[in-house]
Amino acid sequence: METRNVLMLAGREARESVKNKWFVLYTISFSALAVLILAIAPEKGALTEGAGYGRTAASLINLVLLFVPLVSLITGSGAISGERENGTLQYLLSHPVTKAEVFAGKFVGIFIPICLSISLGFGLAGVGAALRGGGGDASGFLMTALLSALLAASLLSVGLLVSVYSRKASRATGIAVFLWLVFIILGDLGVMGTAAAMELGIRQVFVLALLNPAEVFKIASVLALSPRYEILGPVGVYAVRTFGREGMVLLLMSIMALWTIAPFGLALASFSVFRREEP
Repeated sequence: METRNVLMLAGREARESVKNKWFVLYTISFSALAVLILAIAPEKGALTEGAGYGRTAASLINLVLLFVPLVSLITGSGAISGERENGTLQYLLSHPVTKAEVFAGKFVGIFIPICLSISLGFGLAGVGAALRGGGGDASGFLMTALLSALLAASLLSVGLLVSVYSRKASRATGIAVFLWLVFIILGDLGVMGTAAAMELGIRQVFVLALLNPAEVFKIASVLALSPRYEILGPVGVYAVRTFGREGMVLLLMSIMALWTIAPFGLALASFSVFRREEP
């Protein structure tokens, strides 16, 4: 795999993403809502720990959970299936590039614009809050932005996996929306329902929560932003007392990285062995 080819293909994909009206709408909406969250934050001490800073960043967590997984899944799901359906994938592979380079280029080319959107939203909120006189340590805020990027990478990999196995872009998009509903909307309900139906203990509920990258992001962000891990409930108390605060954050970040590597590797392997790329 040649880095030059990957970067060239990534640049092509990034330009297409930036020109996409839906992606532009997503970026504007995410940034505007981030600013709105800041605007309704307390005037005094907007960035102090436990007050505006934590409150503003906590609101951004919910904003991230609504926007970032959806755009990552949908954009990733159309990366391969869309070009396959249009016939451009076969044309692209006729050039002196490998399938691995095409796949890696698409991942990088989609991931970078998403990260720029996340940076813009968090940046506007952070700079604006600082100008309003907020204080406190910015490390938790920056960690939340980093975790948002990890969430984007993990669900982008899942979206690419869907794309590899989908012949039609519309079908891939439908699956992506369904997965978004499962991960985001039904995530908490699924954990609570399963725990109640099967009478699971705290340890089993914690393991079950780790199977959802959105839940992992949420837990890690709360730990990064708040000194009071008790707000996570009995499961959070058990996890922090078992692994320690720093160990818990490291564990959660490792799980999010695994959520990126595993689907990416499976999608890459599947894409590489496909013989025909016709619609």
